[in-house]
Amino acid sequence: MGNAWSGFPKVKRVRPSMIWDAKGVMADPAHLPGWLSNSEVMMERLRRDVPWALNPRASFSWYEKLPQSAYYYGCDEMWKKPCAVLNELVGRVESEFQCNVFAVWCNLLKDGGNHIDWHQDKWGTDCITLSFGTPRRFVMRDKKSKETIANFLLRSGDLYFFSEAANQKTEHCVPKDDACTDPRISLLFFIDYPYSRPDGWLYDATTHKYKQHK
Repeated sequence: MGNAWSGFPKVKRVRPSMIWDAKGVMADPAHLPGWLSNSEVMMERLRRDVPWALNPRASFSWYEKLPQSAYYYGCDEMWKKPCAVLNELVGRVESEFQCNVFAVWCNLLKDGGNHIDWHQDKWGTDCITLSFGTPRRFVMRDKKSKETIANFLLRSGDLYFFSEAANQKTEHCVPKDDACTDPRISLLFFIDYPYSRPDGWLYDATTHKYKQHK
């Protein structure tokens, strides 16, 4: 599963998935290499079928103009402008991890000059990321100390997970890579089933907070 930062308490499994080890302990963050076997085919479909916007402004994250092409696929888009390839991948993630995907943020980096600067997500829930195309490095650091916590080379078909608990205490980026000349797509699935919660807690999609279920 790659590196797991020890800065968060280990929690017991609340739903079975490949993120958990044999003892029911979660790696957070977690890296699952080669999770998607047909990533090359999906890459071509994503490039062709997703309505990419060049240099968009970030949504729910940081608000300067972004260097890459991107697309936000939320509940309205899923209902009014369904995208078959995104729906297939949403279904695969929901089935495998027994969660509900309420939004997908899609990034298209045309080459190593396109990058994603240090930031912290503002969605308020856990995140599963799928990578397609050329390998790019994903780096996570402690928000206060700036110490590197995770440094993964994400290849096509790789899955990456980190919880909202991890997000609150960290920043992450995809740095520039001058040696990279090919495109990369990443899909960020924001999910409303909180893997990091203890048993008896539920995620409230209205307030974007965890609450204890009685």
